[in-house]
Amino acid sequence: MKVLIVEDDLILTMLNTRFIEILGHEVVKALKSGEEAVEFAKENDIDIILMDIRLKGKMDGIEAMIEINKTKDIKAIYITGNSDPETRKRAEATNMLDFCVKPLNFEELEVILGKIN
Repeated sequence: MKVLIVEDDLILTMLNTRFIEILGHEVVKALKSGEEAVEFAKENDIDIILMDIRLKGKMDGIEAMIEINKTKDIKAIYITGNSDPETRKRAEATNMLDFCVKPLNFEELEVILGKIN
């Protein structure tokens, strides 16, 4: 499975990349902003996006997924430190596979990705 990581925290990006690789999947790219994710998704084949919600730039992760899903059918696993009901409701209105509170642990990611295989 080809995974795009969109996360502005370098340590979490490294950790999540390692988790995905251990589970036998490929991280095609790690980006820091929603704008970068939208552009990258338009031009590349991606199976799933590990998407932070609060990102650098003007666009948050949910807005980025809305834009991405205008042209591609890609599911998102949202990872956020902000689990308030309004944020979750916004995320659920997109092509969401799951909604996780940071930090994501290995077992949780394994179960989520197992839903796809």
